[in-house]
Amino acid sequence: MFIHGLGSSKEDFLEAFRREEFQPFTLLAADLVGFGDSDKPDAFSYTMKDQARILKKTIDRFGVGQFHLVAHSMGGIVGVELCEMMPPDRVVSFVNAEGNLTAEDATTSKEIATMSEEEFARGGFEQLKRGLEAEFERTGDQGGRRYIEALKKATVKSVYQSSVSTVYESDHGDLLTRFTRLPFYKCYFYGEKNKGKFVTEKLLKQNGVPVFYISGSGHAMADDNPDEFYDHVLKTIRQLG
Repeated sequence: MFIHGLGSSKEDFLEAFRREEFQPFTLLAADLVGFGDSDKPDAFSYTMKDQARILKKTIDRFGVGQFHLVAHSMGGIVGVELCEMMPPDRVVSFVNAEGNLTAEDATTSKEIATMSEEEFARGGFEQLKRGLEAEFERTGDQGGRRYIEALKKATVKSVYQSSVSTVYESDHGDLLTRFTRLPFYKCYFYGEKNKGKFVTEKLLKQNGVPVFYISGSGHAMADDNPDEFYDHVLKTIRQLG
Protein backbone atom coordinates (compact mmCIF):
# COMPACT_ATOMS: atom_id res chain seq x y z
CA MET A 1 0.00 0.00 0.00
CA PHE A 2 1.47 3.34 -1.09
CA ILE A 3 0.42 6.76 0.30
CA HIS A 4 1.50 9.97 -1.43
CA GLY A 5 2.25 13.38 0.05
CA LEU A 6 0.80 16.89 -0.08
CA GLY A 7 -0.36 17.97 -3.53
CA SER A 8 0.80 14.78 -5.16
CA SER A 9 -0.97 11.62 -6.34
CA LYS A 10 -0.69 7.87 -6.81
CA GLU A 11 1.46 8.62 -9.88
CA ASP A 12 4.36 8.97 -7.44
CA PHE A 13 4.53 5.20 -7.20
CA LEU A 14 3.74 4.02 -10.73
CA GLU A 15 7.36 2.90 -11.11
CA ALA A 16 6.66 0.06 -8.67
CA PHE A 17 3.89 -1.20 -10.96
CA ARG A 18 6.31 -1.26 -13.89
CA ARG A 19 9.05 -3.21 -12.13
CA GLU A 20 9.23 -6.93 -12.78
CA GLU A 21 10.47 -7.68 -9.26
CA PHE A 22 7.19 -6.34 -7.82
CA GLN A 23 5.01 -8.50 -10.06
CA PRO A 24 4.58 -11.30 -7.45
CA PHE A 25 2.89 -8.79 -5.14
CA THR A 26 -0.49 -7.11 -5.14
CA LEU A 27 0.12 -3.34 -5.26
CA LEU A 28 -2.35 -0.65 -4.19
CA ALA A 29 -1.85 3.10 -4.61
CA ALA A 30 -4.74 5.50 -4.14
CA ASP A 31 -5.25 9.22 -4.64
CA LEU A 32 -6.11 10.76 -1.28
CA VAL A 33 -9.40 12.64 -1.22
CA GLY A 34 -8.90 16.03 -2.90
CA PHE A 35 -5.87 14.96 -4.92
CA GLY A 36 -5.15 13.32 -8.25
CA ASP A 37 -8.27 11.78 -9.76
CA SER A 38 -10.18 11.44 -6.48
CA ASP A 39 -13.23 13.57 -5.71
CA LYS A 40 -12.69 17.01 -4.18
CA PRO A 41 -15.75 17.52 -1.95
CA ASP A 42 -16.09 20.88 -0.20
CA ALA A 43 -17.66 19.18 2.80
CA PHE A 44 -14.69 16.87 3.48
CA SER A 45 -12.47 17.80 6.44
CA TYR A 46 -9.12 16.98 4.76
CA THR A 47 -7.69 15.96 8.13
CA MET A 48 -5.11 13.22 8.20
CA LYS A 49 -7.36 11.05 10.36
CA ASP A 50 -10.27 11.28 7.92
CA GLN A 51 -7.94 10.51 5.01
CA ALA A 52 -6.84 7.40 6.90
CA ARG A 53 -10.46 6.36 7.47
CA ILE A 54 -11.10 6.52 3.73
CA LEU A 55 -7.96 4.49 3.00
CA LYS A 56 -9.00 1.85 5.52
CA LYS A 57 -12.34 1.53 3.75
CA THR A 58 -10.49 1.23 0.43
CA ILE A 59 -8.18 -1.50 1.76
CA ASP A 60 -11.13 -3.39 3.24
CA ARG A 61 -13.13 -2.97 0.03
CA PHE A 62 -10.37 -4.68 -1.95
CA GLY A 63 -10.23 -7.50 0.57
CA VAL A 64 -6.61 -6.88 1.49
CA GLY A 65 -5.41 -8.98 4.41
CA GLN A 66 -1.89 -8.37 5.63
CA PHE A 67 0.05 -5.63 3.87
CA HIS A 68 3.26 -3.60 3.83
CA LEU A 69 2.90 0.19 3.94
CA VAL A 70 5.03 2.77 2.13
CA ALA A 71 4.22 6.43 2.80
CA HIS A 72 5.90 9.65 1.68
CA SER A 73 5.95 13.09 3.31
CA MET A 74 2.44 14.11 4.48
CA GLY A 75 1.39 10.54 3.71
CA GLY A 76 3.50 9.48 6.68
CA ILE A 77 0.98 11.09 9.03
CA VAL A 78 -1.88 9.36 7.24
CA GLY A 79 0.13 6.15 7.56
CA VAL A 80 0.46 6.47 11.34
CA GLU A 81 -3.28 7.13 11.65
CA LEU A 82 -4.07 4.18 9.37
CA CYS A 83 -1.83 1.79 11.31
CA GLU A 84 -3.52 2.73 14.57
CA MET A 85 -6.92 1.95 13.04
CA MET A 86 -5.82 -1.49 11.88
CA PRO A 87 -5.59 -4.66 13.99
CA PRO A 88 -1.86 -5.05 14.71
CA ASP A 89 -1.59 -8.28 12.71
CA ARG A 90 -2.78 -6.60 9.49
CA VAL A 91 0.27 -4.37 8.95
CA VAL A 92 3.55 -6.22 8.38
CA SER A 93 5.88 -3.24 7.93
CA PHE A 94 5.90 0.54 7.52
CA VAL A 95 8.47 2.26 5.29
CA ASN A 96 8.22 5.94 6.16
CA ALA A 97 9.89 8.05 3.45
CA GLU A 98 10.60 11.45 5.00
CA GLY A 99 7.14 11.43 6.53
CA ASN A 100 6.14 14.12 9.01
CA LEU A 101 6.90 13.10 12.59
CA THR A 102 7.88 16.34 14.35
CA ALA A 103 7.24 20.07 13.97
CA GLU A 104 10.46 20.59 11.99
CA ASP A 105 9.25 18.21 9.28
CA ALA A 106 6.46 20.58 8.19
CA THR A 107 8.00 22.86 5.53
CA THR A 108 5.79 23.75 2.56
CA SER A 109 2.68 22.97 4.60
CA LYS A 110 3.82 25.42 7.29
CA GLU A 111 4.28 28.18 4.72
CA ILE A 112 0.77 27.56 3.40
CA ALA A 113 -0.78 27.42 6.87
CA THR A 114 0.57 30.88 7.77
CA MET A 115 -2.01 32.28 5.32
CA SER A 116 -5.75 32.29 5.70
CA GLU A 117 -7.67 30.11 3.27
CA GLU A 118 -8.93 33.29 1.60
CA GLU A 119 -5.38 34.57 1.09
CA PHE A 120 -4.32 31.20 -0.29
CA ALA A 121 -7.29 31.28 -2.69
CA ARG A 122 -6.63 34.89 -3.78
CA GLY A 123 -3.11 34.24 -4.91
CA GLY A 124 -1.15 31.97 -2.61
CA PHE A 125 -1.96 28.78 -4.47
CA GLU A 126 -1.06 30.20 -7.87
CA GLN A 127 2.12 31.70 -6.45
CA LEU A 128 3.08 28.32 -5.01
CA LYS A 129 2.56 26.57 -8.33
CA ARG A 130 4.46 29.24 -10.30
CA GLY A 131 7.36 29.20 -7.86
CA LEU A 132 7.70 25.43 -7.94
CA GLU A 133 7.32 25.33 -11.71
CA ALA A 134 10.10 27.88 -12.17
CA GLU A 135 12.37 25.96 -9.80
CA PHE A 136 11.77 22.64 -11.53
CA GLU A 137 12.35 24.21 -14.95
CA ARG A 138 15.62 25.71 -13.71
CA THR A 139 16.87 22.38 -12.37
CA GLY A 140 15.42 20.18 -15.12
CA ASP A 141 13.63 18.11 -12.51
CA GLN A 142 11.42 15.62 -14.38
CA GLY A 143 9.74 14.40 -11.20
CA GLY A 144 9.06 18.01 -10.30
CA ARG A 145 7.21 18.57 -13.56
CA ARG A 146 5.02 15.58 -12.80
CA TYR A 147 4.40 16.96 -9.32
CA ILE A 148 3.18 20.25 -10.81
CA GLU A 149 0.71 18.36 -13.00
CA ALA A 150 -0.59 16.56 -9.92
CA LEU A 151 -0.78 19.81 -7.95
CA LYS A 152 -2.89 21.37 -10.71
CA LYS A 153 -5.52 18.65 -10.11
CA ALA A 154 -5.83 19.58 -6.44
CA THR A 155 -8.03 22.37 -5.12
CA VAL A 156 -7.43 25.36 -2.88
CA LYS A 157 -9.41 23.68 -0.11
CA SER A 158 -7.72 20.28 -0.36
CA VAL A 159 -4.20 21.74 -0.31
CA TYR A 160 -4.92 24.38 2.33
CA GLN A 161 -6.88 22.23 4.78
CA SER A 162 -4.42 19.35 4.36
CA SER A 163 -1.58 21.75 5.15
CA VAL A 164 -3.33 23.00 8.28
CA SER A 165 -3.92 19.43 9.45
CA THR A 166 -0.32 18.46 8.64
CA VAL A 167 1.09 21.35 10.67
CA TYR A 168 -1.24 20.68 13.58
CA GLU A 169 -0.40 16.98 13.74
CA SER A 170 3.33 17.64 13.29
CA ASP A 171 3.22 20.14 16.17
CA HIS A 172 0.79 18.43 18.54
CA GLY A 173 0.16 14.85 17.39
CA ASP A 174 3.11 13.16 19.14
CA LEU A 175 3.72 11.39 15.84
CA LEU A 176 7.28 10.30 16.57
CA THR A 177 6.23 8.45 19.73
CA ARG A 178 3.22 6.92 18.00
CA PHE A 179 5.33 5.79 15.04
CA THR A 180 8.07 4.22 17.17
CA ARG A 181 5.50 2.36 19.29
CA LEU A 182 3.76 0.66 16.36
CA PRO A 183 3.95 -3.10 17.09
CA PHE A 184 5.62 -4.21 13.86
CA TYR A 185 8.73 -3.48 11.78
CA LYS A 186 9.15 0.13 10.75
CA CYS A 187 12.01 2.04 9.16
CA TYR A 188 12.63 5.54 7.88
CA PHE A 189 14.09 6.69 4.55
CA TYR A 190 15.90 9.98 3.99
CA GLY A 191 17.18 11.38 0.75
CA GLU A 192 20.98 11.46 1.15
CA LYS A 193 21.01 15.22 0.51
CA ASN A 194 18.99 15.68 3.70
CA LYS A 195 21.28 13.59 5.89
CA GLY A 196 22.01 15.33 9.19
CA LYS A 197 19.62 18.22 8.58
CA PHE A 198 16.84 17.23 10.96
CA VAL A 199 16.69 16.49 14.69
CA THR A 200 14.03 13.91 13.80
CA GLU A 201 16.78 11.74 12.31
CA LYS A 202 18.65 11.61 15.63
CA LEU A 203 15.45 10.92 17.59
CA LEU A 204 14.55 8.01 15.33
CA LYS A 205 17.94 6.39 15.89
CA GLN A 206 17.67 6.94 19.64
CA ASN A 207 14.34 5.09 19.54
CA GLY A 208 15.82 2.14 17.66
CA VAL A 209 14.19 2.84 14.28
CA PRO A 210 16.46 1.86 11.35
CA VAL A 211 17.27 4.85 9.15
CA PHE A 212 18.36 4.41 5.52
CA TYR A 213 19.66 6.98 3.04
CA ILE A 214 18.77 6.96 -0.66
CA SER A 215 21.89 8.15 -2.44
CA GLY A 216 21.91 11.15 -4.76
CA SER A 217 18.39 12.15 -3.79
CA GLY A 218 16.46 14.76 -1.87
CA HIS A 219 12.92 14.69 -0.52
CA ALA A 220 11.49 13.20 -3.73
CA MET A 221 13.69 10.12 -3.46
CA ALA A 222 11.38 7.80 -5.43
CA ASP A 223 11.93 10.12 -8.41
CA ASP A 224 15.56 11.07 -7.77
CA ASN A 225 16.82 7.49 -7.38
CA PRO A 226 14.01 5.02 -8.06
CA ASP A 227 16.33 2.01 -8.43
CA GLU A 228 17.74 2.35 -4.92
CA PHE A 229 14.43 3.46 -3.39
CA TYR A 230 12.49 0.46 -4.66
CA ASP A 231 15.37 -1.93 -3.99
CA HIS A 232 15.22 -0.89 -0.33
CA VAL A 233 11.44 -1.27 -0.25
CA LEU A 234 11.68 -4.71 -1.81
CA LYS A 235 14.41 -5.75 0.62
CA THR A 236 12.15 -4.80 3.52
CA ILE A 237 9.25 -6.80 2.12
CA ARG A 238 11.33 -9.89 1.38
CA GLN A 239 13.10 -10.03 4.73
CA LEU A 240 9.74 -10.03 6.55
CA GLY A 241 8.02 -12.54 4.30
